[in-house]
Amino acid sequence: MDRRDFLKHSGTLAAALAGSGRVAAAGQPVPRVSGTAPGLGDLALVNARVLTVDPSRPRSEAVLVRAGRIAHVGTSPEVKARAADAPLFDAGGRTVVPGFIDAHTHMEVAVSHQMYAVDVHAAKTTRELQNMLAAKAAQAPAGGRVIGRAGFGLENTLAEKKLPNRQDLDEVSQDHPVIVFSGRHIAMLNSRALKAFGMWESTAKPPMGTTIHRDQGGVPTGLATEVFYFLPDFTVDEMKAAIRGQAKELFTDRGTTTIFTIPFSAQDVRADLELQRAGELPLRIRMFYHVPHMTSLEGLLNMGYPSGVGDDMFRFGGMKLFVDGTGGDALGNRYDDVKWTQEELNRLLSSADAAGIQTILHVVTDGGLKMALAAIEETRRRNPKQPYLVHRIEHGGDRGGIDAVRHLRDLGIRLSITPGPGRHGATRPRYKTLVQEQSDPILITDTTGTTQGSSDILFKIACAAVSVDDGGGAPKGEELGFEGALRLFTIGNARCGYEDADKGSITAGKLADFAVLSGDPTAMAPKNLFDLKVDATILGGDVVFKR
Repeated sequence: MDRRDFLKHSGTLAAALAGSGRVAAAGQPVPRVSGTAPGLGDLALVNARVLTVDPSRPRSEAVLVRAGRIAHVGTSPEVKARAADAPLFDAGGRTVVPGFIDAHTHMEVAVSHQMYAVDVHAAKTTRELQNMLAAKAAQAPAGGRVIGRAGFGLENTLAEKKLPNRQDLDEVSQDHPVIVFSGRHIAMLNSRALKAFGMWESTAKPPMGTTIHRDQGGVPTGLATEVFYFLPDFTVDEMKAAIRGQAKELFTDRGTTTIFTIPFSAQDVRADLELQRAGELPLRIRMFYHVPHMTSLEGLLNMGYPSGVGDDMFRFGGMKLFVDGTGGDALGNRYDDVKWTQEELNRLLSSADAAGIQTILHVVTDGGLKMALAAIEETRRRNPKQPYLVHRIEHGGDRGGIDAVRHLRDLGIRLSITPGPGRHGATRPRYKTLVQEQSDPILITDTTGTTQGSSDILFKIACAAVSVDDGGGAPKGEELGFEGALRLFTIGNARCGYEDADKGSITAGKLADFAVLSGDPTAMAPKNLFDLKVDATILGGDVVFKR
């Protein structure tokens, strides 16, 4: 799909949704798990504990939905009296919250990893890992790539306590490119893959910020960073198959109704749109282009679209820039693996800002944070408009001191955090401090398919809600509690995408996106929040998942 045409498809999406048929069952209508394009349903949701995330009415017990939007929030008798022929959804006293908004995913990468890569998390030795890869290679077509996916710190899970090298992967196959990822940024490659990527010769010049380790003779060892750029794109049909097979389980079945996604290619975008139109992808999407992998800045600007163009199901979000990468060389040595000069970064950000394009800046190093801050300050100098267009520093919510946090807040910058269990330092991430400082942190999953369970927002909410003393991920005194963390994954993330008028709380007039929970989080001991499940997901009044 031509990049200048991709949003044309989202214009036809609204018509496709409006034309989707709804055939009522004979007798009393009942909620259905949608098999056609969802998002325009009628529903009378009653007998619930509704946490609205709306300060004007924090609690309720029933919601009436008409044509995909909330018509009334009130008592069960009120909603039943107004329901007419709307299907009834009796929540049975369960808790209902706004549908979750995941403000940073790589959905297309995640589903392709799940479907086409070998899951090697269970490997305890290099030999076991080789056997898993070899089984895949035996089924792959001649020359077809073989990809292994592992979590961060693969070397810590293997008995050898080191990452596999080129020779280890050459033993798997010399006829197939073999690549193993530890996370997304650290990779191990066999000889065939290094040659296919043009990185074999000692004269090869990898992109700025990419490391290709070599021995004293100049031959690649197989260990590298930031080589995911070199992977070939999947076709539209391959991506559609992966999305059909994995996206619902990763997102919809976990209560997520909106994702901000960073696809890998134009084929990914087309697959998303085609499946949405066909009713096979019950997710609202806000899409960010990766510059320069998917297109140049000039290509993005030439489309002429500001952030937010689209409809209720698909919107153009903006662009994603990697200021740095993994922040190290994969051998334990830290360094600022920045990908731009300061002048280049200044131009990229200020040009996008002038065109109304929101930018996500990936930052994991102190040097990268310094560069990003300088680019933001220069952008504000060049484009002194008020209010500022909100840009984001990803993974920056636990970097820098409080003065830096306040400075970024005053520049209109939002900081993101990926909540996790008990692995952070004694003072970070400072969830409560960031909220109290009105920095409005963005909570994300950063789902890529390499870390198991990473798309589970209820788990992420529990990590931010609960202190490390109770099994969570917040330093003591920085925990948010369930409702505080819920706000960030709902109305907070809606605001960072300028979509809070349409979503993020259960309020009359907004889109009817809900998650039905298995228990009452307001009555649970903090440690028990990790036991919560999503029993149903409702998108625009249509039940798109029911346990």
